[in-house]
Amino acid sequence: MEKGTKMLTVTQMNAMTMKDLIIMNRQIVAIVKEKQRTQNRCAVFEFNAGDSVKYMSQNRGPVTGKVLQVKRTKVVVESNLGRFLVPASMLQRV
Repeated sequence: MEKGTKMLTVTQMNAMTMKDLIIMNRQIVAIVKEKQRTQNRCAVFEFNAGDSVKYMSQNRGPVTGKVLQVKRTKVVVESNLGRFLVPASMLQRV
């Protein structure tokens, strides 16, 4: 947390109206999404076609493959399971 930044306590949040909480939630979600977009756009510059990479799949566990194509924020990875469009921030170079 940066110096000078104020945090809301649980008591303060409990005192807020439902409308205020919904507004605050939308603002937080927008900030998180923008940070994820920025992280993906920066991460995409680390990969080139032909690189060996790995990522963690929710259904299959760790997956290793080769980069086929680098798009704006995602990377096409070919593995023995097929081709997948993976966010660049999820990839690690092998």
